[in-house]
Amino acid sequence: MTKFMNKMIIKHINDAIDNNSLLIFVGAGVSANSNFPSWDELIEEFRSEMDIQETDYLKIAQYYFDSVGQQKYLQKILDIFQEHINAQPNEIHDEIFRIKPRHIITTNYDSLLEQKMNSNLDKYEIIKKDSDIPYSRSDHYLIKMHGDLIEKNMILKEDDYLDYETNFYMISTLIKSIIMNNTILFIGYSLSDSTFNSIFRLIQKGFSDNARKAYFFTVNKQDGAKVQYFKNKGIEVFTSETNKEIKKEEFGKYTIQFLKQLNSDKKGFPSNSKQLWKNIKFLDNLYFVDPASIVIFSNFKNKVSYFSSSLSWKNNGENKFNISDNIPLINFLNNKTGFINFLDFKADDNVIYSQNPFLQSAYNLYKEHKYSEATIKFRELANEAFDKKDYWNYLVSEFNIDHIISSYGPKELPESKSGLNNLTQVIDSLIINGDTQTQKIALYFRDEIQNFRFVYRKLFKINDLLDEFRNERNNYRNGGNSFNNNLASAKQEFGLLINFIDLNCITIYQYKEFQQIVHRFFECLLTAIDNAHYNSSQNNVFMKTSSIINYLSLSDVKNIVPHLKKENIKTLLENYGLSKVSITNDAKNYLLEKISKLSSKIDKNNFLSDKSELATYVGFLFFIKIDNINDVLPVLENYPMDSHNFKDFQELLVMIIKNIDSMKEESTDKLLRIVTDQINHIFENDFLDFHERNFEFYSLLIQKIVKLQKKPFVFYSELLAEKFCFIDNNLNKISRIQKYKEFLVNFYNFLDNTLKKYVDNILYKYDTLDDDFFNYYFANDLIISKVNLFPAHKFKVLDQEVKKINDKPNGIYREPDPRKNAISDIYAMIQQNYFTLDEVKEKLDFESIRGVFPEVDWTIFDDYSDQTITNFMKSRNFSNVQKYFGDTDEKRKRLNEWVLKQALDDNIRFENSK
Repeated sequence: MTKFMNKMIIKHINDAIDNNSLLIFVGAGVSANSNFPSWDELIEEFRSEMDIQETDYLKIAQYYFDSVGQQKYLQKILDIFQEHINAQPNEIHDEIFRIKPRHIITTNYDSLLEQKMNSNLDKYEIIKKDSDIPYSRSDHYLIKMHGDLIEKNMILKEDDYLDYETNFYMISTLIKSIIMNNTILFIGYSLSDSTFNSIFRLIQKGFSDNARKAYFFTVNKQDGAKVQYFKNKGIEVFTSETNKEIKKEEFGKYTIQFLKQLNSDKKGFPSNSKQLWKNIKFLDNLYFVDPASIVIFSNFKNKVSYFSSSLSWKNNGENKFNISDNIPLINFLNNKTGFINFLDFKADDNVIYSQNPFLQSAYNLYKEHKYSEATIKFRELANEAFDKKDYWNYLVSEFNIDHIISSYGPKELPESKSGLNNLTQVIDSLIINGDTQTQKIALYFRDEIQNFRFVYRKLFKINDLLDEFRNERNNYRNGGNSFNNNLASAKQEFGLLINFIDLNCITIYQYKEFQQIVHRFFECLLTAIDNAHYNSSQNNVFMKTSSIINYLSLSDVKNIVPHLKKENIKTLLENYGLSKVSITNDAKNYLLEKISKLSSKIDKNNFLSDKSELATYVGFLFFIKIDNINDVLPVLENYPMDSHNFKDFQELLVMIIKNIDSMKEESTDKLLRIVTDQINHIFENDFLDFHERNFEFYSLLIQKIVKLQKKPFVFYSELLAEKFCFIDNNLNKISRIQKYKEFLVNFYNFLDNTLKKYVDNILYKYDTLDDDFFNYYFANDLIISKVNLFPAHKFKVLDQEVKKINDKPNGIYREPDPRKNAISDIYAMIQQNYFTLDEVKEKLDFESIRGVFPEVDWTIFDDYSDQTITNFMKSRNFSNVQKYFGDTDEKRKRLNEWVLKQALDDNIRFENSK
């Protein structure tokens, strides 16, 4: 073959690299360059052990398998490769990944390609078996079509080849599909290899007139007839540009020489602003582009330096040129990128980026969680864009439709005008048939958007920065200092991603990959906040750290809160020893305003998706520091109550209870009204089964307000009056009062006289019920809460409690423990003189309850031992114990002796306050 023909082939392959449509088949010759056994060397191991003269490699492997069985056959292969376990990727592997083919298919069993891939940023989805394919999301495959040593599914013997399409149906189907739209290059094979010929038989039907070219590189000159045969079948065989016969040990050297000629970076280096604009003009279809992407597509290679959204010439290089006179380029850089400086261009101050106006209406529907309407609108826009040959907006629209449907269920849509079955087919068609700009748009869209590369690239970047944050934090805590730009870089990288998604109207917020980025970025911020809270005991003025903040900013809150899960926030804060974080005033106002708007929106529409969004913002509120608790009152007042958000209400109530002392009197009046309205709302909407667990918090809040205001509070509900009146006047409905147990336990003392009279009448009648209808669990709680004493059932109550204490466990653990509950109930009833000690001792062996609760041991058994006090400390603090259980001189003395002993035993350390 002439040098001219070789140059033409290399040009075609380079074109495929440029178009990201090169598929490389990698044979045993590549691994042989790392000293792995070649194909014939592997087979020779079988032949020598069997001492046969057969020359057909597949039959030799088959004979060996038939002779020794599967286990010994597999072990033989593993033993052969085990000798080369420390082999490393070679320069051929370096060149393969430098070229960055779209797909790699290998018939090798080893892991050299995977090892090399793991050291590169560009990742391929590894397919070793059929079951890997359904979980694959990439469009860049590394397919091990003949199996893998770890999977022990190697293709080697004759039956493996004959049954290949049956045993590897999905892999063979995938291979057949990807050869159609990709240029194929074979390296590391011999034309006489059984391996190559099996591949050829599998895929030769794909080499039709519509398929791309296939090229087979071999080092030595081949027989002309054989070359022509394969050419007729669609495979162009070519050799290295040498006339001498190359020895086998030099095959790797000449393969490397050939691969070095394949380099898409050799083209497109801009020598002026027009050529630069030509390289990146297709990106002007977008409404925001990450600066890093522009650097890549500008193709400056190593002539420029890029750092933190600034690009400059290296060493005032020989290829330097100005761009300030190129108006379209300047407008693009200024209005659609995050560049601060780009060569001699400097961005305007306070640039306001525009969102894609064509897609904006549909994207807003998506952001508002109106997914059905959004998919229909995107299809309308997709068809409109297709008619206009506006392929960027068409592709984004179709992508959004697919990802909304896959996340939120099937939708009935208008038919697509493309006439093709799926988005991948459309992209391939545009790459093959489109003009240069269309091809670039389709390639960029496929690689960056469809394959989520822009997400994965940002995830890798934020992950790397998080590692830097963690190292910096550890260094700072160990007495070191740091000077870096990690915090600014993290904020910039995350902000660039949000701009890219929102301004280009891409619907991916629902995906876990994006949410992982959010959580990692949030952890970066928490690390910086933790640095601010850490005070060095060394008081070293030189000990500083760069990544340090005191507050989350407005942009932080806007960008991260919608995508944070409440349970993850709690875990992350705990990891840094934080309970709450501070945010700026404008961020707090934004958060409260957002909650208010969403609350109002739900009152009108009651959409489930809006409720979920509101719960996310309210959930974040629990983890921020609130200086003025009055700010939370509108949230409590306007938060729409439903059957599932009782936990949110509980946390709001706890926030207010903890800070109520700072509340003004007029606010406490408002709070009482809110509490009354919400209790009524619970009954009116039948939310009792869910929200009754918050009654104790409402009650505690009322008690605190009454104490602050120094005036009584009376609760009345017309609805409850009607319900209680009905129960009171229907003896056969008396047991219905049990439904209101939590309400009565917590609010009986606040009831107005009308309600209280109804309740007293009902409970008097309830006490007359036969045992079969009398609920002792219900009665116990009301007795302990001093709502009613149920005198007719008093000693039966005691019998029931004693029975629970004496019942032997049946081996099944129950929570709460009925026995412990009964002991606690009896203790409470003794303390309030419902039962006397003598009455209980007649029914219960007191020794059986010793050692369960320190309160019981201390009060009933007069056990003031160190062990009892130590048990107190497991659930109470010392001041609490001293206040409630140190009611005599003797008891106070024992408590003080215990503290002194703990101090002498070095179990208590006192801080030296200066």
